[in-house]
Amino acid sequence: MFFRENFHKLFSQQLHPTEFDLKIISFGSVTQTKSKLSHIESRGLNGVILIDLDAQKEEKNDRLNDNYSEFNTDIIFFMIQEMEAWILSQTDKIEIFGKNENLIRKRDGIISDNQLIKNKHPETIKKPSKKLDTILRQCFDVLKVKGSKKRVTGKRYLKSKDAPKLIGLLDLSELMKTFDEVDRLVNHIKSL
Repeated sequence: MFFRENFHKLFSQQLHPTEFDLKIISFGSVTQTKSKLSHIESRGLNGVILIDLDAQKEEKNDRLNDNYSEFNTDIIFFMIQEMEAWILSQTDKIEIFGKNENLIRKRDGIISDNQLIKNKHPETIKKPSKKLDTILRQCFDVLKVKGSKKRVTGKRYLKSKDAPKLIGLLDLSELMKTFDEVDRLVNHIKSL
């Protein structure tokens, strides 16, 4: 539910809530994706599929042709690499997340200057979820209290807990400028 609420918040920046009914269904395999595509097509639904590409942008057409050629591929949209590339594209939102979560900022500097992402287009960053985890650990600590013991540790990225909060902070207009697939997705939904 938390993912749904924050994705809804994100897309509501460009789409009126009556223009889309967001359902998030977690599925990881090509077989599961094909099953969902078949369901959308057989029922004539105005649905779209948004999945991680886990590869460079240039591999998108090969992935579509190799795995989904029997379907209408116009309704398949990719998060190039992973969803975390979206987050890394707006490092100011990582700072806001840190403040919202009461994390302890442990090093000065601008996150966008981190060598893991500096001067890189987010679509070219391999394994952005791992990079985000490293950046969070480098920049933020979390205070853990267990009974009377206090312990400070580096903040780990927890996809199921942190990603929805971070997604809800993103600026959709900026994502549309940075990622062709986001722009294509929003414009596709507007055209329905």
